[in-house]
Formats: sequence, structure tokens, C-alpha cells
Amino acid sequence: MNIELLYIKDCPNFKPARRLIHDIIRSFGKPISLGMKLRKIEIKDSNDAEKYLFPFSPTVRINGEDIEPETAKTTGLACRIYRNGTGLPDRDVLKCKIAKAAGLKTILFVCTANAVRSQMAEAIVNHFLHNEWIAFSAGIMPMEVRKGVAEVMKEIGIDISMNRAKHIDLFKDCAFDRVITLCSDADRLCINYPVHDERDRIIFHDPVSTYGFRFGHVSALRKLRDEIKEILLKHIGDC
Repeated sequence: MNIELLYIKDCPNFKPARRLIHDIIRSFGKPISLGMKLRKIEIKDSNDAEKYLFPFSPTVRINGEDIEPETAKTTGLACRIYRNGTGLPDRDVLKCKIAKAAGLKTILFVCTANAVRSQMAEAIVNHFLHNEWIAFSAGIMPMEVRKGVAEVMKEIGIDISMNRAKHIDLFKDCAFDRVITLCSDADRLCINYPVHDERDRIIFHDPVSTYGFRFGHVSALRKLRDEIKEILLKHIGDC
């Protein structure tokens, strides 16, 4: 697999982009990461920009394909702005595309808000099945990750304190081996699924909608965590 990082000298986003790519590569662990190499290409002038069809700095290509083709329409020696409004591609999108290019199996969990169930599912699969699957999560109406979710996940050795809710449209240019919806609303309302080979539904009750949730939210989330872990590890681990 060939990962290229094209940049101009003194680009303020070159080093952050390089760190981002290396962090993602390391996240796959050995021996998978050993087969992933980053090639850095400095674009020195307009001739280089034309030669490499360079759509501003920094640009990431995987096996010759731009990480975000829709923002790569023109060439020039300037800073690039990605779809997320920053000078760096989205971490989850980049990780998904690197994983697919490396031949790893990818799975996307979808629920309504990407605030509880799909966050737990993503973290559990990445922690316990990381040698088989690379998991991601999204929602159709994303909200802030619920208080207490990170707390109960930490109890089983998984840190998701930095996780954020994501809209499913973030992954519109990605491809997954499997997409699994975790709630009836997402299963009924979502029409813009990214490309996938298989789609399934495993419905988990949302404890947030339960009367009195805030009075016993930790125990309710703990129960949900254990249910998701038990069912997903069996369901996905057997695939």
C-alpha cells in the first residue's frame, strides 16, 4: 500500500498531517502497521504542481487516489481546506480509507445520535476484535456523547474520553464491509448509507429514553455496555 503526503515548504499543516497519518498507522498495531509506509513529496514550484496534479497543501493520496476528491478540483501552491473546514482531512475518514486499502475488514455502527450505543459498539469491537475488524460509528442526528458513557467504558479498560459524535454523511465517500444499525429509528429513517457489502440490524434499547434514567444512569449504561459486548463479540466474532 502506498500512502503519499504532498506538501509545500513551510506549510503549517504539513507536520500535523504527518503526525495524523503516523498516529493512524500505529493504531492498527503490529504486524499490520509494518506494511504501511508514508512517502513525503515536496512540491517546489508550479511545474511540480502540474506534474503531480497538486490540489494545495497538504494532500494525502492512498494508492494514487486523493483522500477527498471533491476538494481536489484545482492545483496551486497554497494551503488546502478540506470538507471539515480545516487544513487536515478528517481522522476517521482517513483511517477508514487506509484500512480498506490495506485489506482490513471495516464495520460501521449506526444509531440515532451516535451518543451512546454506536459509540460503545465501535469501542468494544476495536478493543476486543482489533485483529479482525476496524470499527467506526455515526448517527443520523448526532448529539454530544452522553455523560457516563466514557465512565462505564473505562471500567473495562477502554478510553473513549476524546470521542465525538459524527454524522453518517461524514463517511459518504468511504466503503465498509458491514454496516450495522443499532436502533429502530436509524434502521427506519437512514437512507444515505455509505457503500457497503452487507447491512444488518441488531437493536438495543436506548436507556436514555427510559423514565428515571438520570437517577440511575451509570447502572443503566453499564447494563447496556455488557449487553452490547456480549452480543457483538459473538455475532461479529463468528463472522
